[in-house]
Amino acid sequence: MELQPIQTQQRPRPLNTVFFNERGLRAGWRLLIFLAILFVLQFVLGLVLKAVMRPASAPPSPPSGISPTVALPEIVLFVFVAFASWLMSRMEKRDMGEYGLPLKNSGFLSQFALGYLFWGFLPLALLLSVMRLLHVFYFGGLALHAGQILYWGLIWWGVFLLVGLFEEYLLRGYLLYTLADGIGFWPAAIVLASLFALGHARNSGETRIGVIMTALFAIFASIVLWRTGSLWLAVGSHAGWDWGESYFFGTNDSGLPAQGHLLNSHTAGPGWLSGGSVGPEGSMLTLILMLLMSITAYFVLRKPSRKPALVITPR
Repeated sequence: MELQPIQTQQRPRPLNTVFFNERGLRAGWRLLIFLAILFVLQFVLGLVLKAVMRPASAPPSPPSGISPTVALPEIVLFVFVAFASWLMSRMEKRDMGEYGLPLKNSGFLSQFALGYLFWGFLPLALLLSVMRLLHVFYFGGLALHAGQILYWGLIWWGVFLLVGLFEEYLLRGYLLYTLADGIGFWPAAIVLASLFALGHARNSGETRIGVIMTALFAIFASIVLWRTGSLWLAVGSHAGWDWGESYFFGTNDSGLPAQGHLLNSHTAGPGWLSGGSVGPEGSMLTLILMLLMSITAYFVLRKPSRKPALVITPR
């Protein structure tokens, strides 16, 4: 009888299992590389600014409200995040659109517009109308006239477009895609929603209700991404809400009004209902609205033809 050689199963090397899995480099290491790229870019920018800018002779006076100059760091940071995401897409041999902002599909503009109007501006208008019926909010008269209305409207439209793009792409772009690869989509969405809320908690005029509201919006945006496979509707919702809040209705945002707002609105009554000096985001009614929007988005926004590339089940 001929003896057959015993075949032994080759075990993976320990170092390979630390750095790689069946899909390639593990998610944690890819996140570290992405964050390191962002750190280097910001570090280099800091050195450049320190070299070319002279120190101010006197400290600047505190701003009386939100200025359009808030868009300047948003532009730079969005470019940094987009560049880092592009580098990671080259390294991972993926289409950059898989990270949440696809441009090849011609429907991204309609998704953005839909989000801006029906998931951003109009829900805010409905909320403020309910608050008016409860006598805790008043729209007031016009604060701008003639050409100022168009000028400031366009300025703030561009500013909040950049704010929506940066904040959504930073926390629900590559970070969510990769963290979902490691721990699953919804655990990753909850982690990043918590970070999103903590970031807003640093605003001087923010309250606990406002912080909870930002976390709920992050969950809403994650639901939108889960259903549509894209962040464009969430970006539109984010921008439409902020534009309506700060410019059109002239309400406070985290305790600060916007320069060049359209209406001279004001609040009355208890802060937990009106939002007080914080703005609509400090009202319990806003929490209810955001919960209803999240539930509606979960059941209404459906794309059964394919699941988002970002939705990965960890192994």
